[in-house]
This record gives sequence, structure tokens and C-alpha cells, in this order.
Amino acid sequence: MKTSVYYTGIACSILMLVGCMFKIMHWPGANIMILLSVFLFCFAFLPMALMNSYKAQTDGKYKMLHIVAFIVFAFCMMGVLFKVLHWPGASIFLLIGLPLPFVVFLPVYLNATKDEKKEGNKNFLGMMFGLTFLAVFSVLLALTVSKQVLSSAITKLDSNESSISFNTAINSTLNTNEAVKKRSDELCLFIDELKCQLLVATDNSDLCSGNKMNAGNELRHMSQLDNKIDPNSLMTFGENNKIQELKSRLQAYNKLLSQSGKMSPELTELCNDIFNVEPIQDSRTTDPSIMISWEEREFSNMQLIFVLDGLSEIQSNIRLVESEILLASK
Repeated sequence: MKTSVYYTGIACSILMLVGCMFKIMHWPGANIMILLSVFLFCFAFLPMALMNSYKAQTDGKYKMLHIVAFIVFAFCMMGVLFKVLHWPGASIFLLIGLPLPFVVFLPVYLNATKDEKKEGNKNFLGMMFGLTFLAVFSVLLALTVSKQVLSSAITKLDSNESSISFNTAINSTLNTNEAVKKRSDELCLFIDELKCQLLVATDNSDLCSGNKMNAGNELRHMSQLDNKIDPNSLMTFGENNKIQELKSRLQAYNKLLSQSGKMSPELTELCNDIFNVEPIQDSRTTDPSIMISWEEREFSNMQLIFVLDGLSEIQSNIRLVESEILLASK
């Protein structure tokens, strides 16, 4: 039986490591490997290892310790599995499973081994290290974006793309204020190029056609959706910072709109709000001297899907304001 435990443990470890690597790289088959490795750990390796350890004792001690160990660690690993695969109930699993090693297993372990003299300190330090690692790993999993949030972001992105297409089609039928139409087209084209540069940099080049992002159901097959993106590094080529260029273009566009002579007070206020690229007070503090830049509040430390949605929302706003100006110029 000891040989079976070793072979099962090795197979489980290899499968879990390869599955995690595939998950990080967003390669197909990652979820299947992680699913198999966790089930192999919980229902093959863990019970065999604990049974082998219990039978190896001459006096048959620690029966309750072995039972508690199986329940606690199987429960924790299943919580990890549910969280990685974004299954319903993952948060409840982690909420219950995270404190179990500390409030259940650790007291049972300390009570069962309180009379150990030689190996007690070594076992205790090893156990604390393992529990700490498990706690940190579980917390990191809890901080990832849930599948529901990602799905909502995809739906919002698709809605913005539909709005852009609709307003673009309407605006193309209006032959007024060519200067605003031309600048709007140039700015939206520039943002399309930015989105495609992001998709290419994150191995999603198949979602772009002719420097324009594809909309519809294809967005749901995007990889690295929940990976945090640094647009300043991905959008910097040579000496040209694309985010700074976008900021300058938005400032110039808002200035052009204000000089068009077709702006109502309400539309002027709206444009000053949605095209505001100046630093503002950081809402996370009451100190008025702490400011946050436009780049930070719009793009910094965000996942890929939210960066793309932010860029599409800017385009949607441009097309909306363009419609108002063109209609007012008739």
C-alpha cells in the first residue's frame, strides 16, 4: 500500500502542477487537469496516506486526528477547486474551509501530540508552515475576479460596441459639421488600434480584424480576461506613449466641440465631465492635496476586460456627443 501511496502522490502532484501551469498560460485542458488532480488528492491519495499512517502505528493512536485531517484538508482542497473553476458556492466553501485548519485541525493536533517529546517541535513548525501556506493561497484565490463579474463586464463591453456601431451608422447619414465628423472618426480609429494592440499583446489577435475588435459572442472566448494589465507598458512603442497620446487627443477633441458653436449648456457640462482628463482628488482619502491622474483612475491596476471596456466606453461617448452636434448643425 505504501508504494501505491507514493505513486498516487507523485501522479497527483505532477497533474496539479501541469494543470496550474496550463491555467496560468490559459491553455486548453487546464480545468480538466486541475479537476482530476484535486479529486485524485481528496479521494485517493489523502485517504490512502492517512490510512497507511494510521496502520503504521503500533498502538493505534491518533484515530480522531486522522479523521479530522481528512475532513479538513479535503474540504479546503474542494474549496480551492470550486474557486479556480468559478463554480457556484466557491465563496462559501472558502469561507468555511479557510478557518477549519486553525479552529478544528490545529487544536486536535496539539491535543493529540501534547505528550510527544522528540519530534513535537519539528512537527509543530512544519504544521504551522503548511497551514500558513494554505491560508495565504486561499486568500489569494478569494481575491480573483469571479466568473459572474467577468461575464457582466463582457456583456457591458458588447453593449458599448453595439452602441458604437449604431451611432456610427446614424452619424454617417448626417452631412453636417464635417470637422467634427472627421475628428470623431480619427479618434475612434485610434482607440480601435489601441484595443487591438492590447488584444495582440495578450494572445487574442484572432479577436481583431483590420485593426478593429470583433464584437458579439467571440468576446467570451477571450483569454487572460482576469489578468491585470499595465496599459502604459503594453501601449508604449518607441518613444510614443499611446495613453498619453489618447489623453491629448481627447483634450483637443473637447476643445473642438466647444468651438463648434453648437453646444448647449447641458451638452457642454456633459462633455467637460466625460472628457475630463485632468487630475482629480482621490476619493479614497479626505486629503484634498492627494490627487489621482486620469490614467490611474481609468486604466491603472485593472483586468484586461475592464481596460477594453473603458476604451469602448470612451468611443461610445464620442459617437453620442458627435450625434448631438451633427443634429444641432442641421
